[in-house]
This record gives sequence, structure tokens and C-alpha cells, in this order.
Amino acid sequence: MNTLKVAIVGAGIIGCSWAMVWARRGHSVAIYDADAVTRARALDTLAAFAEDLDRVGMTVPADSLAHVRIATTLADAVVQADYVQESVPEKLDLKRALFAELDTLAQPGAILASSTSALGMSRFTAELSGRGRCVVVHPATPPHMMPVVEIVPSPWTDSAVVERIFALMESLGQTPVLVNKEIAGFAMNRMQGALLIEMFRLIEAGVISADHADKLISDGFGLRWAFLGPLEGVDLNAPGGIADYLHRFGHMFDDMAMEVREPGPVLNPNLIARLDAEMRAKLPLEGIEAKRSWRNRRMAALQKMRRDMQWEA
Repeated sequence: MNTLKVAIVGAGIIGCSWAMVWARRGHSVAIYDADAVTRARALDTLAAFAEDLDRVGMTVPADSLAHVRIATTLADAVVQADYVQESVPEKLDLKRALFAELDTLAQPGAILASSTSALGMSRFTAELSGRGRCVVVHPATPPHMMPVVEIVPSPWTDSAVVERIFALMESLGQTPVLVNKEIAGFAMNRMQGALLIEMFRLIEAGVISADHADKLISDGFGLRWAFLGPLEGVDLNAPGGIADYLHRFGHMFDDMAMEVREPGPVLNPNLIARLDAEMRAKLPLEGIEAKRSWRNRRMAALQKMRRDMQWEA
């Protein structure tokens, strides 16, 4: 695939991670953020990402950061771009105003993508003349470590744009998945949310502590899920595959689904304070950046191991 000019709008963790995804494949990347301080530290963030990868043997090409420049205006970033990835805060009015600018500034053939985690494109591109080129490209965080990407077209997104996005993401080493229609939270966060909501309920009810709930995943299901999806895992857990498993044990899922839930919100101030206290007892706020870097290195090492141990039927 030819080298593209890519604009990243929003230089936080997700925006910088997207920049690494493109730059390590040799594409030209312009990063813009309305906040000058955030812009100024973007290259340092990318250098830290590259160092984390290098420390676990997944070294990026030496010239990767040379493909990245910092743009001082939105127009400078996007006017020549073939592809624009928006990664600004999750505020509807902000995205609506930004995409109106992008639709005016970007060349007609440029794809306009959003990293939004939950806001369907139809909520902020309906009035745009170029709305057919707008599409949600929602990554797992951070995308330079976690390859899965949700592609969520709006009702008016051009099907050719979706096809092109799939080809682009695959060329970058990402794993695109199609979410066929807009739904709040899309698919990834709804699936993650179902697990977290049940964890919150169990913790609130005093069934288990936050620390032990996490261990059920990190030292339990997560070990399987690093290589297999949950449905694949179920398929391997009975002699006759998933049908056999669900005939044997499906009743427990039905029973749990029919449980009567207490009315009211899942989260309340007391539970939030309790969760925060448990997390901060394990990791003071000043240690979060170092732990994030540790997480990134562990994910990179796992990615490397997965590639070396790929299942071949």
C-alpha cells in the first residue's frame, strides 16, 4: 500500500498511540492538539512508546519518529491528509464542531475517522456535506499495543469507505471488526461493561473485594482470553463443544439472567470511593504513569509470544 499522509487530531494517550500505529509502518503523520502543552509532549510520549516496545524485543523501525511532525494549527495538520483520526475528548458538541471544520478543511477524498468510544457518527455528522466519508474507527486502548479496532459506520457512511478502512487497518497490523449498526457503547464497551457491571455489583454486595475480583480475571479467565475469545473458550470446555457445554451448564446463565436486580444505578458515590481507596492502596496516583508503561511492555511481550505460538489448524 502506498505511503499516506495521516492527521491525528488530539494528542492524548489514544491519539499518540494511533500516531505510532501509522508511523511505524512508514506513513507520514501530523499530530495536532488544541492544547499547546499536550502538543509539546506528544513526541516524548511517542519516544516512550518506542522504548517500551524495544525493551521487549518488538523494536519499531529506527526512523519511525522521523515520520511524525507536530502541527501548530488544525488546517496545517489536515489540509493535505489522506486520512484523519480524531481522538479528542468524548464531548458531543466538541466533536460536532470539530467535524464541521474537518469536512471543510480536509480534501474531498480524505477519510474522516473518530476514535469515539460510544457516540455514533450519526450524532455529529448529519449536517455535513461529506458525511459519507465519516466513520467510527474505535480502538482498544492503546491501539499500538492492542490491535482490535471497531469499525462502526453511520447509516450514511459509504460502503466503499468501510471497505477501504478494513484494508488500511489490516495493512497496519490492526484487527478490524465490523459493528453492523450504531448502538450506544458499540460492541466492545458493552461486552466489557457487562463484566464490569457484575463486578461492581458483587463488590457492592460484599461478595468479593476489588482486588480478588481482579484476580479472577488476571489469573483466571484472562489467561485463556489472551489467546481465545470467550466463546472459543467455552467451545473447548466440553467434549462435544459449545452445544454440549451449553446443554450441560447453560441453566446457570439463564438463572443469573433472571435474577431480580436492585433498582437504581450500578455506581454510587460510596462504591466509587471504595473502589478508589482499594486501587490507591495498591498504586498511589504518582505511580500510574510507570505502571502504564509496565502494562504496555507486558502487552507487547504477550503480542510477541502470541505471534510465535500462533495456532495452525
